[in-house]
Amino acid sequence: MMSENWEEIIWRALRGECSAEELDRLQDWRNEFFGNERVYEEMEEFAEMGTFLKGVDSLHKDQALENVLKRTRRGAVTRFRWLRYAAAILFPLLLVGTLVYLFEVREWSGKELPGPVAKQILPGGPKAVLYLSDGRVVDLNRVADSVIMDGSSGHKIALSKEVNALNYSQVATSCGKASELVYNRIEVPRGGEYMLVLSDGTKVWLNSETRLEYPLVFGDASRDVRLSGEAYFEVTRDTARRFNVMMEGATIEVTGTSFNASCYPGDGRCDAVLESGKINLLTDHGTTVVSVGECASYDIASGKVRVEAVDLKYFTSWRYGTFYFYDTPLSDIVQKLGRWYNVNFKFADDSLREVCFSGAALRSKPIDFMLELLTSTQSLNFDIQEDGTIVIYRK
Repeated sequence: MMSENWEEIIWRALRGECSAEELDRLQDWRNEFFGNERVYEEMEEFAEMGTFLKGVDSLHKDQALENVLKRTRRGAVTRFRWLRYAAAILFPLLLVGTLVYLFEVREWSGKELPGPVAKQILPGGPKAVLYLSDGRVVDLNRVADSVIMDGSSGHKIALSKEVNALNYSQVATSCGKASELVYNRIEVPRGGEYMLVLSDGTKVWLNSETRLEYPLVFGDASRDVRLSGEAYFEVTRDTARRFNVMMEGATIEVTGTSFNASCYPGDGRCDAVLESGKINLLTDHGTTVVSVGECASYDIASGKVRVEAVDLKYFTSWRYGTFYFYDTPLSDIVQKLGRWYNVNFKFADDSLREVCFSGAALRSKPIDFMLELLTSTQSLNFDIQEDGTIVIYRK
């Protein structure tokens, strides 16, 4: 009986999706050991909070919990492994050195931050600008549910404000094969994120400060897109046409898989992190095979590629509405916070750049909440200036 996937059965039971036979088996399991009943009750409390779906796949809400469970099960080693990852998704916390997961709700009390707070800085949200092949520019935040016509090609693009996504999948079926590639470009500013479905059904989630250029309809030979910034891809399998993500000096070659790609200007490197399937990282110096759970990092200046096993959550948690850090320098943390909250940070003491934190927090929280968490774990303070710049200094 212990070979059953009880985490998933419990979630389905709480949503009323289990058969009578499954419910009987679940009840037997709950009666078998007092710890089992404790697990059930805690998962029931999480479900009742109604926040577990926040940040997950809004296009497939019926499968959202299964998608999250599938990913959080990877790499788990203990019987209560779901508790660690559910806590990371549900409860904001940032603790130094060791991740500590709290299984009761401990919301911020609302006490003031050290130093004057000039204004409330809210988290980012869905926002993007679409550049059509006919030269028109569309602010996607100002357009309701509609069909956007690309003038030079005559192709129609569906826009859904409910899920904040562009959908090109109907373009391919309406116009057949493309005789000439026509490109669109989408740009996500600081403090933004967006999602689109390409003509082949591939889904792309775009992080802040990201630009993606792509054809309205892919050609017969390959499926090529160009990325600057960070994006998470779920590529539709097509053995006849490889999917290529071209970045600065490197290309990710795909057949059908899920992975995170990052290549921000100024970072000096391009990263490819594989969650499922198979990818290759192509550079002028050769081809590097990337396995599931690995990150291939290409150094633009030297041309060297380094491959290492990584914690996938560190690279993909943003896709599910969560910040995740493990022994991460404060300089890297504030870079991610700056992009998401569209703010600038300044270190009054450069030695604070190397102070490391571990933990997780929902991206939906305002920045003062995030700063309060950081100040509670180290001897530092944040001062929000009138222009929105956040100065970091020692207490």
